[in-house]
This record gives sequence, structure tokens and C-alpha cells, in this order.
Amino acid sequence: MDVSKTNNVELDNEKIMEGFRKSKKEAEETIKDEQKTKEKLKAGEEKLNKIGDKNNVIGKLFDDIKLLFEMVGAWISGKYKGIPYGSIVTIFAALLYFISPIDVIPDFIPVIGYIDDAFVIALTIKGVQHDIDKYKEWKAMQNN
Repeated sequence: MDVSKTNNVELDNEKIMEGFRKSKKEAEETIKDEQKTKEKLKAGEEKLNKIGDKNNVIGKLFDDIKLLFEMVGAWISGKYKGIPYGSIVTIFAALLYFISPIDVIPDFIPVIGYIDDAFVIALTIKGVQHDIDKYKEWKAMQNN
């Protein structure tokens, strides 16, 4: 996803990545506290469901974002630990970036408010795709 120019708005990829780095620091701290992590996950899932899959930008990633929330939830509860710690922190950081209403493009701006969130989520998915695939395999085996 090229976010450098969208709807005649130029985005600063470095600012987006700086925001993501801040989310990563928050993720590293928060994930140490199961209760805080669960609270953040619940807030994020509520936000995602409120936005729904009808949002032009987030809708394309809706199922992937739901899966990321599920993965972190399974990890924090101890149900699934087959993912490296660094990957789970990266996923949680992307979700925290999504949860935050104040980021490079504030979420309340119609149409473009979620472009930076989608960029961070898509970049994260690309980086941890192998771990996502392993989780899906594990999940499928649990359902058998």
C-alpha cells in the first residue's frame, strides 16, 4: 500500500514509523501486564467492530486485524505460545497504533483517517506472515 500520496494528502512515512516505534515501546511495557493487555485488546476490538468492514481503508484489512487481536489474546492467555516474543510485540504495537485515535492522520478525519493505521497493519502483516500462517495452522488443528 503506497501511502505517500492519498487523496492529494502527502503522508510522511517517517512520522508514521516514529508513531509506530512509540507504539512498540508501549507494547513492550503493556504486554508484561496481562490485565492491561486484555483491556487494550477489548478496546481495540470494540473500535474495530464500531468501524466495521464497511470502512474503505480498514474494511480491506478487517479480517486480518481481527485475527491479530485473536493472536495476541491467545498468546496473553497462554493458549498459544508458538510465536516469537518479538513478533507478538510487533503485532501488539500495530494494534496499539490502530487503537490510538491520535496518530499521524487522526482517525476522525473522514475517508483518510485510517490510512496510516492500514499502512502500519499491512506492514506488520507482511513482516510476521510466517507466524500468522503458523497460528492459522494451529487454530485449524484445534477445531478438529
